[in-house]
Amino acid sequence: MTIRSLFDPSKDIYRNIEKVITYSVSQEERLRAEISEYVVTESIEEQFRKLLDRMQLAMETGGENEVGVWVSGFYGSGKSSFTKYLGLAFDDKCTINGTPFINYLYDRLNKPQTKALLNTVAKQFPAAVVMLDLASEMLAGATMEDVSTVLYFKVLQWAGYSRNLKVAAFERMIEKEGRTAELHERVSTIMPGATWDRVQNNPLVIDGLIPNIAHEMYPALFPDTKSFSSRTDGFFQFENQRVQEMIDIVREKSGKQHIIFIIDEVGQYVADRDNLILNLDGLAKNLKRIGDGKAWIISTAQQTLTEDDPRAALNSDKLYKLKDRFPIQIDLESSDIKEICYRRLLGKSLQGEAELGKLFDAHGQALRHNTKLQDAKYYDADFSKTSFINLYPFLPAHFDILLHLLGALAKSTGGIGLRSAIKVVQDVLKGEGGSIAMADQPVGWLATTVTLYDELEKDIRRAFTSIHQAVGKVQNRFFDSPLHQDIAKSIAVLQILSNLPVSLQNVASLMHPSITAPSMLETVRKAVDELLGDVYVPLGEKGGNLVFLSEKLRDIEQERGDLALRTVDLKRISNDALRESFDPLPRVNFHTTMVVTTGLKVQSGSTITPLAGDQNPVQSIVEFVDTGDYEAAKNRMLDDSRSRSNRNIIGLLASSLSELMVYPKKQ
Repeated sequence: MTIRSLFDPSKDIYRNIEKVITYSVSQEERLRAEISEYVVTESIEEQFRKLLDRMQLAMETGGENEVGVWVSGFYGSGKSSFTKYLGLAFDDKCTINGTPFINYLYDRLNKPQTKALLNTVAKQFPAAVVMLDLASEMLAGATMEDVSTVLYFKVLQWAGYSRNLKVAAFERMIEKEGRTAELHERVSTIMPGATWDRVQNNPLVIDGLIPNIAHEMYPALFPDTKSFSSRTDGFFQFENQRVQEMIDIVREKSGKQHIIFIIDEVGQYVADRDNLILNLDGLAKNLKRIGDGKAWIISTAQQTLTEDDPRAALNSDKLYKLKDRFPIQIDLESSDIKEICYRRLLGKSLQGEAELGKLFDAHGQALRHNTKLQDAKYYDADFSKTSFINLYPFLPAHFDILLHLLGALAKSTGGIGLRSAIKVVQDVLKGEGGSIAMADQPVGWLATTVTLYDELEKDIRRAFTSIHQAVGKVQNRFFDSPLHQDIAKSIAVLQILSNLPVSLQNVASLMHPSITAPSMLETVRKAVDELLGDVYVPLGEKGGNLVFLSEKLRDIEQERGDLALRTVDLKRISNDALRESFDPLPRVNFHTTMVVTTGLKVQSGSTITPLAGDQNPVQSIVEFVDTGDYEAAKNRMLDDSRSRSNRNIIGLLASSLSELMVYPKKQ
């Protein structure tokens, strides 16, 4: 029996699922396919209700109500879907086969209260919606332009104006005077067959065409053909002026007072750049002040605006500065992606549920033990019988790892070319992205970190070249050992995540290959020792974690391993270990009225070195001697203890084997 046979036949794992949801897709059939696949979990519906409540309050009362919305969630968690469908629901001109888009979103909601709220708010306050995807629509030739600048040019494009600021201003002037048809006619007369839409953004045509037309239409303003220039050098606007112009343009073109600006992946775009964060702060502030509660800005990001956010490593904690400008915070939970994948792809037939239930009853407890993760603060490593059945052939932790991994890859690549989490899951089942087709494997197989690495290998190679190369070296050195290669891939995934210890236990747990398999810990331990012992494999240990080293760092580690430790270094290491062993220092409490704590010293020959508590009334002196000298040293210590001057000294004697003090060189 294969894994494919477990699935509900109605959930065709081979059907088309969009790679990612983008704002640019607006064709009716594709929109219909998108929204028909949209799963609204209980958590997501609560976020819809929360946001609609706030929007209704602000739009009804006007004034400087809060209008900044921050939608957070890992890459692939559904931020783009959430914001896109909400925006389209407010646009009464958006239809699919003549049916308003809001009806389609209405049907995806579950609670009558949320459905009623959506209808009330969207129909009472229809809005013009401008959507900007910063990852794909940043300005060509520009190096991380301000968000407000990119949004301004998006508004010009949305309104049908030229992207040249001077030409756009000329268009607006003509439009206000009702002479747009005249402009279009002059263009077609000068360039037969051409239309204004085709030439308005062509810099060569603009420079040769517009100066003549401007002179002919406004001779007083442009006395000759050289009076008009499309160059924008030295053309500046204050931010509040530009925001006012954006609002005016959208209202004039749409005829609507309410506006929703939706900007995707803001957090990824501005990252830790202070100037971009400051600009975004100003944009939100001006929209709140100028928009009178009717102009909203909804931004998406991979992290929340909290100081202790585990996703801070994906962008920057500097984003916390924006919390006052985006006080309405919507967080899409990572647990939602598990439910969405189950409901869209991984649902089982009744027979499949029964088969997996039997396997869990027989092996579930051992499976939990064999896949337990160490220090997994951000990962859901536990599972019940129900969650096991729902998510199989994946375990809950795999989804958390996938989301963190996609987030880390998106940080390096901007998200360009990446797939959503559910698309990766589908490709794993189908075996289309580089991994084995899981659906064709026998029941009992499990997805692993190796599965995720193979599926995302191209993205890893692009974003983390050195780590990918390190895996390649393991593949070359251990070309006949899939085990060593799989360990390398698992270490690579954990190293990219950087928030889960790269320990033997975690590597073994995440490589667990099947429901009935025994623990891989000892097998992995032996193979890791072999990898560490191979001078051509750039694997090392740092802070208790396995880590692939860069070539330079590997050379440094080897050179450091070849250095012989000095006597003073050996003493320091020994003393540090001794001090740690006696921490806290021994103490005794006499009748709850007096506490006596001993100090700690170490004796070597005739030299006594204090280590801790030097001023304490009682001192413990530790002395290490060779085995052959032990009896003589013991008798000496006993004789010394009879002296009155040593009555407050505790002697501790230990024999040391010389062979234990030999420090072999690292190979």
